Amino acid sequence: MKFMIIIIFILTCSLYAKDTTQTAESSGNLILIVRGMENNNGFIRTALANSREIYEQKTGVYKSASLPIENLESEYIFEGIPFGEYAFKVFHDENSNEKLDFSFLGFPLEAYGFSNDASGLFGPPDWDKAKFLFSGNEQVVIITVQ
Repeated sequence: MKFMIIIIFILTCSLYAKDTTQTAESSGNLILIVRGMENNNGFIRTALANSREIYEQKTGVYKSASLPIENLESEYIFEGIPFGEYAFKVFHDENSNEKLDFSFLGFPLEAYGFSNDASGLFGPPDWDKAKFLFSGNEQVVIITVQ
């Protein structure tokens, strides 16, 4: 009887044990490189979205970072990102006020960009244009701001 209880206990524990190999194999490092800035002033502000819903929100973000600019370029490594679909929004916050500035007509005054270098006609590009599949141990995404 004790033997049977021990077997049941071991089987039950193994059902609820966390599989750490799956976690290690299903996430990786996402490397973002932003290029095309006209100066090294301010920061590059990034927003990584992991769904259409988050991407379409004005302030939606899954992960974010403020990156210094050196030699007209910025780079950042988002570590331990689960595999899946993502999209980046970035802008060059030249005056460090933490927002994208617009003219009185509604046109951006600071450089901006999206993953896949996607562009929209009147506003940000659609999720389907900007999204990309992240599925590798290490993947590089390069965005050239406009």
